[in-house]
Formats: sequence, C-alpha cells, structure tokens
Amino acid sequence: MPRKSPVLLPDGLYDQVVTDSLQQLIQASIGEHGFTVADLAAEDAPARMAEVLASTLARILEDLGEEDGEKPRRQLALVNDLLRYVRHRATHPDAAGAEHVHELAQREAARFDADGVHELLSCPPRLLQAVHRNRVVPLRPEIGLAMPWLFTAGRGTPSLLSELQRELGACDRVDILVSFITQSGVRKLLDILQRITAVDAHGRPGTRLRILTTTYTGATEMQALDLLARLPGVEVRVSLDGRRTRLHAKAWIFHRESGFGSAYVGSANLSAAAMMGGLEWTVKFTEQGQEELFARARANFETLWEDREFQRYDPENAVHRTALENALTREAGHGLPVRLTFFDLEPKSYQQDMLDQLHAERLQGRHRNLLVAATGTGKTVVAAFDYRRLCAAQGGRPRLLFVAHREEILRQARRTYQEVLRDHAFGCLLVGGAEPDSHDHLFATIDSVSSRRLVDRFGADYWNVVVIDECHRLAANRFDALANAIRPAVLLGLTATPERSDGKSILGYFQNRWDGSPAVELRLWQALDLQLLCPFEYYACDDETDFSSVPWNAPGETAAIDRLVTGNDMRARMVIHEWQRLAGSLSQSRALVFCVSVGHARFMTDRLNAAGIPAECVVGDSSAEDRRAAPERLARGEINAIVTCDLYNEGVDLPFVNTLLLLRPTQSPVLFQQQIGRGLRLHPGKESCLILDLVGRYREDFRFDRLLSSLTGLHRAQLPREAENDFPSLPSGCFIHLQRQARERILDSLRRLVQQNWRRLCTELQTYVTLQGRDSIRLVDFLKDQGVELESLYRGSGRSGWTCLKRQAGLLPEEASQEEEYFGRRFADLLHVDDVERLAFLAQVTQASAAHALKEAHPHHNESGSVSMSGSALLKDSCSVRERRLLQMLAYQIDAGHQQKETGAAFLARLMESPMSFQELGELAEVLSSRNVLPARSIPGMEDLPLCLHASYGIREILTAVGWLTDTRRSPFQAGVLALPERRTELLFVTLDKREGYHQRIAYHDYAISAERFHWQTQNSAGPDTKVGRRYLESPDNGWQFQLFVRQTRKDPYRACGPATLLQAEGNRPMSIHWKLDVPLPARLFQAFSVLRDA
Repeated sequence: MPRKSPVLLPDGLYDQVVTDSLQQLIQASIGEHGFTVADLAAEDAPARMAEVLASTLARILEDLGEEDGEKPRRQLALVNDLLRYVRHRATHPDAAGAEHVHELAQREAARFDADGVHELLSCPPRLLQAVHRNRVVPLRPEIGLAMPWLFTAGRGTPSLLSELQRELGACDRVDILVSFITQSGVRKLLDILQRITAVDAHGRPGTRLRILTTTYTGATEMQALDLLARLPGVEVRVSLDGRRTRLHAKAWIFHRESGFGSAYVGSANLSAAAMMGGLEWTVKFTEQGQEELFARARANFETLWEDREFQRYDPENAVHRTALENALTREAGHGLPVRLTFFDLEPKSYQQDMLDQLHAERLQGRHRNLLVAATGTGKTVVAAFDYRRLCAAQGGRPRLLFVAHREEILRQARRTYQEVLRDHAFGCLLVGGAEPDSHDHLFATIDSVSSRRLVDRFGADYWNVVVIDECHRLAANRFDALANAIRPAVLLGLTATPERSDGKSILGYFQNRWDGSPAVELRLWQALDLQLLCPFEYYACDDETDFSSVPWNAPGETAAIDRLVTGNDMRARMVIHEWQRLAGSLSQSRALVFCVSVGHARFMTDRLNAAGIPAECVVGDSSAEDRRAAPERLARGEINAIVTCDLYNEGVDLPFVNTLLLLRPTQSPVLFQQQIGRGLRLHPGKESCLILDLVGRYREDFRFDRLLSSLTGLHRAQLPREAENDFPSLPSGCFIHLQRQARERILDSLRRLVQQNWRRLCTELQTYVTLQGRDSIRLVDFLKDQGVELESLYRGSGRSGWTCLKRQAGLLPEEASQEEEYFGRRFADLLHVDDVERLAFLAQVTQASAAHALKEAHPHHNESGSVSMSGSALLKDSCSVRERRLLQMLAYQIDAGHQQKETGAAFLARLMESPMSFQELGELAEVLSSRNVLPARSIPGMEDLPLCLHASYGIREILTAVGWLTDTRRSPFQAGVLALPERRTELLFVTLDKREGYHQRIAYHDYAISAERFHWQTQNSAGPDTKVGRRYLESPDNGWQFQLFVRQTRKDPYRACGPATLLQAEGNRPMSIHWKLDVPLPARLFQAFSVLRDA
C-alpha cells in the first residue's frame, strides 16, 4: 500500500498569524473554503506581530554566517541596525524602505542611542545577573529569571525544593498560598527562612513573607503555622470555613525590586512530600518573560490577601489558637459544629451586598422588607448586622422582636446577635412556659407570641425592629395575624422562598420594589457562584413528545400536559434509560421525580419499580406517616426515588437529594427554579446534583430563554452564543449539556427570539392591551407583567423605544413627530441612570408621577440645591446653575455627536416638540426609579457638581458635569485622565476590559484589591521623574486630589468611585499605584471590579 505524503496543513486547530507564505500555502492546498481566519484584534496585534518578528529574527540570527568568534558581534550589529530602522519608521511613517537601513542606522545612531525607551544592545552581548553593592553575591536559581520551566519528578529537571531555597535567598518579598502547611515542609525551609527574615539594627527584616492557607480537610498543622508566624516580617492568614474554602491553588510568588520576579504555580503544598517527591507538577513563569501571567498571579494574590475569609493568625493570641484548633478538628471530620467566634465578625461580601440593598430600600421609604436567599447563606447573620447598623444610626439598642417557629433556631439566632454585637448578655428567650426578664430584646416562637398575645399586651409599635425568620414555614393564620398587627419602624422577613407551604405568596405583607420583587433576593446563579449551593449537572434530553398544543401559562395547561405524559410508556422507558446511562449505578442515587399530576406520579412510580428502581409516591393525599417515612427511607438508601407532584410539600426539602428528574415541562421560571432548588442544598459527600430535563417538541413561541436565564443568570441576547459554546461561563463546577435534538430546538428558539424580538414585543403589547384596556397601559406595568427586559425595548439602533412600540402596535393614531424615532433610539443611552437626583430631575422635567415618590423617599436630599422645576419652567432663565448643568448632561448624553452643540434649554425645547417622546422620557424615569436606586450621596471633594457617589455615568455626562463640555465647547475626548487645574483635581478613567470569553491579553493592571484599595497603572509616559508622575507621588501634600471612575468594558458606563489617596507606587513608565479609596466600594461594585470571579 503506498505511503501517504505528509499534509502541509493538516486538519485541526491553529492560532497562527497569517504571513504571505502561509497565505499562499492556504490558497494552494485548501482553496477558497475549508479554513477559518479571523481579524487580529487590535489589543493583540503588537504582541502577536512581535512573536512573528522574534521567531523570524531568531532563525536569521542563527543562520548569520559561520560559527566563529565574530558571529555574536555580527548578530548584535544586525539587531541594533534593525532597532534604529524600526524607530525611524515609527516616527517617520512615510520614510523609504529597507534599502536605506544602513544609512538610516548611521544617521539616527546618536539621537536613537540617547532614548531610554528603545535601548541598543551593548557590545559584546552580555547579561546583567545581579547588583549586590555591599552584599554577598546571591545564589541564582539554576533556571534563571527569564525562562519558564515545568518541574516534574522526571529526569533533567532541578529539584523544586532547591530552586525555592535559591529564590527565597535572593528576593525582596514572597507571597505564598497553599491549601495546607505541615511541619515537615516548614522544617526543610526553616534555615533559609530564618536567615532572610533576620532583622537589622532598625528592627527591619531582610525579606517579608505573606502566607495564605486553609483548614481544608484538617491537614494544616498548627505547629507549622506557629513556626512561620513567629518569624519577623512573616504574616499568616487562614481560612477557617472549610465549607466554602475556595483556595486549592498552590503558588509561590517572588517579588524583586529589580523587576525580575518569578512565580511557581502547581500542585505542591508546603509539605516535604510535595516539595521533594511524588508526582507533583509545578510551572514556573517570570515577570520579564511572561509579564501578563505574572501580573495575573500577583493581582489574584493581592485580592485574596484582602479577602475577609482569610483571617490573621497570631500564635500568641489564645482566641486565634482556639479558633484554629476547632476549625482543624472540625475539618478533619471530628464533628465539631460551626460556631461564630470573635475571630470572624465581618459579613462576607455577598452578605454586605444584602445589607447595602436593605439600606437602599429604606432610603426610598420602604421599611417592611423581605430577604429571600437559600438555606445556608447566613440570613440570620445579615439580620444581626442590619440591627447593628440600626443601633449605630439610632444610638443604644432599639427594641427587637425576633420570631421563629422552632426553639433551636431562636437559640442560634440569639447567639449570632450576641457575637455580632459583642454582647453575650444580649436578648431573652421566650419559649414554652419560661418568662423572660425583659421583653425589650426578645427571641420568641410564633406560638409564644400568639398564645401570650404579646402584640395586644405591649402594643403594635412597642418594638422598633421585628424580624420574622423562615416566613414561609409559619402557619398561615398566625403569620397573617402577626404581620398585619405589628407596626415596628423596621420589619424584616427572612425566607428561602416567597411561597408558603400552602402555595400562597408572602410578598403582599412587605413593601416590595416597583416591579414586585422582594427587597433582597440572592439569585440561584449568585449562590452557585459563591459556592453556597451544590453545583449542578444539567442534561437536556431529547423527547419526542409533541407539546405544541399545550396552552402555556393559561387555563388547561396542566390537564393538557397530563394527557400527553400519563400512560406514555415510551417516554417513561426513555427517562429510565437516560437516568441509568448518566448515573451509572443507581444505588447511590437519591432522586426527586417531579410529575405533572397525581396520576402521572403514580404511573411513573409503577414504571420505576417495575424497572428495578425502588421508588415511592408522595402526593397530596398521602398519609402523614408516609410523608414522614419516605424521606427517611430515601436517606437510608432503601428507595432511590421519591415521586411527587406537590412542589410545596415541606417534606420534600432534603439536602441529601443528588438527582432531579424534571418530568413536568413548564414555561414558568419560578416553578423551574423551585424544582431545581430542591436538589442544590449542600450535604457532606455530595459533589453535584444530576438534573435530567426532557425537551419535547413545543410551539415556536415556547420561552426557553426564560428557563435558561433563571438557571444561568444570562440575558436573552447572551444565550445563543453561550449555548453554541456549551455554556463556558457557568459557575464553578456546574455543567449544561444539550443533547442533539434538544440543542437544535433550543438554539433555534433562542436565535428566532433574538432575531424576531421586536415583532414578538409588538404582539405581546397588543395582547396585553386586549387584557388590560388601552387607557391603562404604562411602561412600568407592561415590563413587569410581561417579564420584558428594558434592554429588549431600547436597543440603540433600528426600531427602539416605548413610543415606537406603541405606534407599531397601532395604539398611537396621531402622526409621529419629526424626531420621535431618533429619540426612541437615543433613550437607550439613559438606561444606566441610577442616582436619585438625576431620576428626580427626569421625573420633574416631564412631570411624571415618579417625582413625587422620589421626593417622599428622600425628603432631606436638598443640601446641594436639588432640582424642583418642570420642563416648561426650565425653558425660562430662572433655573439654577445646577439645574442647567443637569439639563446639559441630559442633552449631551442623548445627542451623542460632537457636532451637536446647543444649550440644554434648546435641547429641551426640541424634545417637547415630540410630545410622545417627552411623555416616554417620564415613563422611562419611572421604570429606572423602580430599579436599585443608590443612596443620595455627593462625591467628596465634588459636592458642588451633580454627580452621585457610586452612580453610573457615561463619559459625556461626567465631562459635562465637571464643566469640560459646555454649550459652547464640545470636543472629542479619548484620554484616560483629565486634569482640572482650576480644581486641582485629576479624573482617572479606568476600563478594566473584562471582555466576554477568555483572552490572553486581558489586562491585570487595573483592579480592586479590596473594597478600600484599588490597583491602577498610569499612562505609559508617567514616571517618578515626570511632571505627571510627581503629581501622583507628591499628593496630597501638593493640594491635588484624584477622582476614580471605573467601568468594566468599553460598552459599560463608568462608576463614580470617589476620591483616592496614594498608598504606594512602584515602577517607571508606566507606574503601578495602590490607591486608598476614601469611601469603600459597595460589595456589588467590588465583586465587579475584582479579579476574583466570586469575590
């Protein structure tokens, strides 16, 4: 058989810059089709082109003449000539070609050599290896400080331990993060650690170390931490919460002021076995050779170091030692309960975000708040910190009533409040027949509150704060009586679901947002990201059942589905086959099977048992004994499945459930999330939850987007691309797989939904008008009732806006104004508006009802001269400077073109000539007001300007607010900083560039280290010897202040992060600066600006 000739371009994946020769090869061997090329991104171009140049130049230099003593000199001369030529062409783009290289080299030599940025190579070529002045020559790592390396247990690789010892002996700072530390590992490094941390005459250690570790599996040894923490210049921080420990990385980062740092990342912990033997692999990369990787490692460590999950360990502190010892014992599996101590008294970042949301709600006048979050997220901790904030605001200890349905919950809650308040005498229990010493700070069961008629005895307004825990579990009549009778200043409900066990909602007892949602809700995907829930493996399985005739979300839906699935043997066999195929052995399965009806549940129970899978049916008419016994049998493994159709049955709340079979198709995201939530509780030994969902044949208008959005947190427009790429951005440990037919059906639905979005919206509006009546249609109601995203209505191009949609639906018979279509598109640039003053301004200008609500919610927000005029009044000259500035901001945000220069009053006159657009702006303000409106707080140092701390702004709005853009001056602005000498203020505009997907050039130079600290890299031209660099370094003594504005991507608005003060600076052209924020970032902004996914 003849041998095949080698293929010049074999099939497969490539990541290669196209050269002329490669282009010719493609054309010759492939033709016009059968290959994929993409434009080289502008961000990647310099580095990728430099890679091609380096590779080509290396081959040329290698072939440059014979191997003799003069070859290095010839190579050096060629490189220097090339550098001179490149510099000349960069500064003279119209210069002649390569035939003038030698002449250019001679002519440009003197000027070029004086430039400190593009230095020539010295002759002969040499390497600077150390600067040691009066010190002993340090021992260099064998591999050097510029090359990457992979350490393995194989031949031809230096010992990891010996390289770490050499690195330690020749660095300025060391950062170490490992899952566990043992005494055997520390012992191997103790001599070198003692030597490098020895103090000088001033008590300063030679090298400083920061060490992060955990109590994971109880493997860390306290004696090892004692040895390290007692060394001078060494600080150790430990994560004590093994349930949420995220740190499984192992890394050593060596910092050198010379700029030649190095990092070791791999699988080795700080133990003798890991560093000296075994099959551990560790990769080394360097600051000079792999700058982006080194910056990424440094950024992640800095952020973890500031994470409150890691707490400082002092071996001389008895409280620290006890807390660590307990945590190690617990994580080793010896059964100690998780207990709060004075060692961890700060809310976690997601809990702080809940507190911020509660605070914002109350600033808007809503003081009866419901907090919805999954079990295990620390709702009671949030309530305790919320009470502590109220104590600080009001002084003393406001009267408190905490109500729950079980004594155990009350005891745990009281202890939580005691620890948060640092008061072990706080609170009295009221349970059973006990009589408390005081009723001022009372923790009582709902039965005691009811039987002792506490509200009647003390009065509805006796308690300042009332907290009702597990609202959904309280008996309907008792909860109803208490919630309606009590009148505290603050009512806080805590629940895992807003639905009671009888299926009725508890939302009506609380003051919810304008869209009907509770004050605080930790979404499913957020809890998964935070590792507060068990990861899921979701399989959308092919199902040939035809559901196209089902009237979704309408009367008859359940009966129609029941007819199709009950008695459907083919579907039942397919379910069992897929479960067995994906789970392997079903003996370890603890499954809940959700059916559409009692008949369907009994049918599936029979089919499962017939297939040899022990199952029990638990439905509404099951006996109380059966309801109690079935979960216990499932836990013991006597049965493998409970089959049910009663979603609200409290008995079906089982943390050990590891499999869900969703046999009841639904379009309701609420029902879908409730079903899935049953299997996501954390439980020892449970790694993930297997979810099988059957995707049948549905009508074209079936809303897969709503279900997938509720599962992933992705917007409708993001879903098609995510589904095409198998959902790469899911929370850690989660997985979604769409079988072939299910994938085709779902993708087809998602693509059609995005492409035909406007037509669908128009149909939805027409149907909504038919049900509601033409006279009562408001934008805020339409969005809420139909579940439409505001971003789907305002799209910036094509047909866009509420007025346009109403006209398309035939609701506006009158003729459209000249600029109506233009305003509908441009209003899309206002969707980020979230500060009270601007929202009140928009509402008052258009005289919308939102103005009154905002003024009532913020009666005291007038210290800076807030707005109070209608649109007609603003057309006159009687408005204030602040109002004129706000109007100018609105004008320039809507009119984006640099040539569109006019006064705010002239713009408003134009807008009022389009009456429907003018009315639409008022309705849009009403919708924006229903979102998370920030507390009204001026930016420190800029109180005279209409800007709100932490609010969102487009660049044009900021430049107008500070007076750089005016009604007579409108110039393009592309810079990253703006100095305002008259205010001695510099604005720093930071784009983090966290683009969708993954990208090798994503910058790790700008990021939030913590809520109080921000890492920023200056412009490339800034150095300690430049005017700009000195302005930073000499602040604040020089009178300059710096205001930070940060956005995630170029498409996002900036967030006003307030003034920042210099903490430290290093480097030159560019400089790296650590700023201290005068006002800490809210938890949500820190999460967005952090390099950690779940900060």
